[in-house]
Amino acid sequence: MTDPLIHPHQALTAPDGQQVNIDTEMVPIIERLWRMGLTTTACCQNVGEATSAVRDQKDIADAYRGEDFITYHAGWALLKMPRADALHLVDLLADVPAFHDHIQRRWEAASWRMSVPIIHEDGAAALAEEALLHFPSGQIPALSHALEALGTGSSGQQD
Repeated sequence: MTDPLIHPHQALTAPDGQQVNIDTEMVPIIERLWRMGLTTTACCQNVGEATSAVRDQKDIADAYRGEDFITYHAGWALLKMPRADALHLVDLLADVPAFHDHIQRRWEAASWRMSVPIIHEDGAAALAEEALLHFPSGQIPALSHALEALGTGSSGQQD
């Protein structure tokens, strides 16, 4: 069962022709990623906020929707992408001055996080095909600008 939509959203037509609802703040990012030929499978403009609201609506308090999870993800946006696309995006952003430190420096407040779930199928452990990129929601406008610049071939540095 799909979680209810929490944030204001806009319907977009994905590259495969499917209609998808995208959080309004994420729309420019998703459109630019698609124009760059990158695939997205989910996004959220504030994971902690959305998780808290879904928990309240569904009256569920399991570990995923518990207070620790919500607190940890409050103020963090999410892009879910195939691993190769996520790594390509991170490589591109590492050369953009506005994102260099967020990508290159670990464990700082504004540093990006990438997680790839472990799956165990057919008696063997493997990595999931998709990665979860988490970044501070406050970086959404700068990311949109950087992706626009990357799409036009400029440096991605803000004016």
